[in-house]
Amino acid sequence: MSIISLQAFSDILYRYQNLIIIFGLIISFSGGSWDITFHILSQPESFFSYPHTLVYTGIFIVISTFFINLRKNISNKNPHRKANFLILSGTILILSAGPFDFSWHLKFGLDGLLSPPHVTLLTGWMLVGLGNLWITNNLIDSILLQNKKSNTRNFADKGDTNYHDFDNLSTLDHSNNLLDKNEQTILKIQLILTLSFILVILSGFIYFFTLPFSETQFYNYNPNPLVALFVYGFGFPLLFSSFFISILKNYPGFKELILLVGSFYIIIMLLTQIISNPFLIGFSWYYILNIIPFVTIYLHNKKQSRKTFTEINFPPLSLSGNLENRTKNGIHSKIYIFYALILAIFSFTICFPLNTYILNEELYGYLVYQNLVSKVYAQLFADYFIIVMTMSIVGGLLGYDLVMSGVIVRPSKYMVIRMRQYFTAHRDKDR
Repeated sequence: MSIISLQAFSDILYRYQNLIIIFGLIISFSGGSWDITFHILSQPESFFSYPHTLVYTGIFIVISTFFINLRKNISNKNPHRKANFLILSGTILILSAGPFDFSWHLKFGLDGLLSPPHVTLLTGWMLVGLGNLWITNNLIDSILLQNKKSNTRNFADKGDTNYHDFDNLSTLDHSNNLLDKNEQTILKIQLILTLSFILVILSGFIYFFTLPFSETQFYNYNPNPLVALFVYGFGFPLLFSSFFISILKNYPGFKELILLVGSFYIIIMLLTQIISNPFLIGFSWYYILNIIPFVTIYLHNKKQSRKTFTEINFPPLSLSGNLENRTKNGIHSKIYIFYALILAIFSFTICFPLNTYILNEELYGYLVYQNLVSKVYAQLFADYFIIVMTMSIVGGLLGYDLVMSGVIVRPSKYMVIRMRQYFTAHRDKDR
């Protein structure tokens, strides 16, 4: 009986392991972000601090979930074998980061933000997150491809040669569902959380190499203030614009995705950087306003998409990417520039309060006490508005150009074409 129960437990974990893994990653990263606040507040810290406990709780969830079904994950028969090897590489780095960090604390005591153990952990997180996104995209890709084949057969059986109607969602046949309602929901949640996690990890890399929190009595890993200023000034606008425009292009049928991922990022930063800091908790409502650009883009994109798909009769979509060609022809390009500029301009408020320390290091150069962070932030905006906005706009446009020029590769060649049909079709059926 116990063997059967254990096997059943293992099967459940295997079925939902990617969703569980991403939950573990988010818990772990939240502890890491909270740990930055601990460093800022100069809280007494050890290997067993509260943030570290959260970090390693998440790590335990990730590693145990993946290794329980290790044989299945790396089996030659597993269609996600390559992605699982990427996850395995990440878990090995994460595992090594634990004892590495413990020995680092024993030798140096209070460590800085940028340290070899922390970089090892962040890299491991990133590899696991990318592997998880790879698998999620493959699942969506295979479902959409099967749906396409199924619907193509249905059209052929009906003798319908007017294939441009294939873009009309009302013509889709829902008789052959490939996922039930719960599995659809799980897949969408998995996609939302995975993209959100990758975004916070990418921002974490930028913070690692820009924040002046890496000097201890034993070493000084602080970046050059001027270099940090430029990396931050161009890096975050570029990240936000390229990341969210990529979402709009790669998942056109999931209109809410940009709003959900953006809101998730705001919530994580709010909890770990604002609410956890007693000197900044009063600015929580101010920080929540950073959801405005994501709401704006979501509503505008939804309205624009409705016009695009209802007022214009497009030729049949092909797997070679006619949707992308329409973008190149100018239907979406100007809109994407608008989105990129919104995200770039708001990056200054989204990155509060950590950007205060980065900018202050080069522009003012004095020690920022915690009760003065908000005043220094406002002063920075007043004194260097033109510089900050110019760098933000340039960074945002660079991010836009990276996406539109194809430097950032689509995750799935079928996803661009069929995501809208898939999610909308199942949503209509469930009503």
